[in-house]
Amino acid sequence: MWNNQDGFQNQGGFSSPGGFGTPQQSDERKASQKPQYVAPVTIAEIINSQIADEKFYSGDMEIYQVTIVGLVRSVKESATRLDYEVDDLSGPPLEVKQFVDNDESVPDEERVKAMRENTYVRVRGTVRSFGGKKSIVATKITPVTDMNELTYHILEVVHSHVTFNAANGDAGASTSNVRQGGVTTMSNGGDHNNDMVSGLTSIQNQVRVAIRNDMSSEGASVDAVCRQMRGVPEKAIREAIDFLSSEGHIYSTIDDDHYKATDS
Repeated sequence: MWNNQDGFQNQGGFSSPGGFGTPQQSDERKASQKPQYVAPVTIAEIINSQIADEKFYSGDMEIYQVTIVGLVRSVKESATRLDYEVDDLSGPPLEVKQFVDNDESVPDEERVKAMRENTYVRVRGTVRSFGGKKSIVATKITPVTDMNELTYHILEVVHSHVTFNAANGDAGASTSNVRQGGVTTMSNGGDHNNDMVSGLTSIQNQVRVAIRNDMSSEGASVDAVCRQMRGVPEKAIREAIDFLSSEGHIYSTIDDDHYKATDS
């Protein structure tokens, strides 16, 4: 799972060329280069990243080339660019820009096709800031075909911080840095509205967050959750709801098809 390609079982991680396992270069040369590793991150990490000397930092780790996994919330197409809003439930959706050459002179079969709304994708690209708003300029966007990739990506995010802090002699800071980025699978909680609960699967966490984000008095309907998580089988969503209900994370309201979160 930890190698130098993108995708499930082929992630862009910290064993990539130029990563933490490579020989140390001179300080002068390192200062003039961008990081060569591809950092698995959450959207919250990008949004909350600090900028210093035109570099982006999640905790002490510089992030430049990154990979995220999330749900396409919206798509805007033009001849030269595809604009996406991608959501991984760790924070607000993030703008992803993919520059393309889809001029009328380009044959249809050679044009870059836009990803559909409400589908899960893996994005690889570089972190940018335009007018104070952070985004990703994508070099590659691929559809997620195995929902386990969502869980593996979160594990990659945690692993990247552990690896970075171990390499820099600060292993004790690994979980706090990840928590600041919005992933709480290794923490004791937090007050972020989209904190993930340790012990739940990716789908269970997504269902829980979707239900908790519904502010109506009757709660979220199962149909509404299914629409939000289009691409996930309804059976899997209903199984997650049954589990969350039995474990006390959610409860039914007006009928067996409407639920509210116990911590909402």
